[in-house]
Amino acid sequence: MVNFEKIIEQIKVQSEKEARDIALKANEDTENSRIEYKKLEQDAYSAYIKKGTIKNEERTEKLKGLAAKEANKMITALEQDMFNEVLKLTADKLSALPTQEYNELLERLKIEAACEPEDLVELYRNELEKTVINALFN
Repeated sequence: MVNFEKIIEQIKVQSEKEARDIALKANEDTENSRIEYKKLEQDAYSAYIKKGTIKNEERTEKLKGLAAKEANKMITALEQDMFNEVLKLTADKLSALPTQEYNELLERLKIEAACEPEDLVELYRNELEKTVINALFN
């Protein structure tokens, strides 16, 4: 009977040790899983942030392009408005010339004497445009 009790005691001790070992292994596996899933979570978060950053950079570049186009349109419109104003001022100055001086100018340019100042300015519009816009903006 003594042997039987010793065997039961030994089984009990051995079972408790195995239970502790199983619990320790389960805790270790749980911690390893927690670490692994935390890393996967971080990797997924980083990938999500990177994807969002790339999309934002693409949107920013697109908006920069649109802004540049709009700015160019506005600059072109401003240049044209200013040029038209210069042409109007030129026509006004030509109109203010005494008739004899104006007719002498037309003769030098080999243009009919009946040419109005606005028509004269319009005749030279293309030649004047580049010069005037360069002078205004460069």
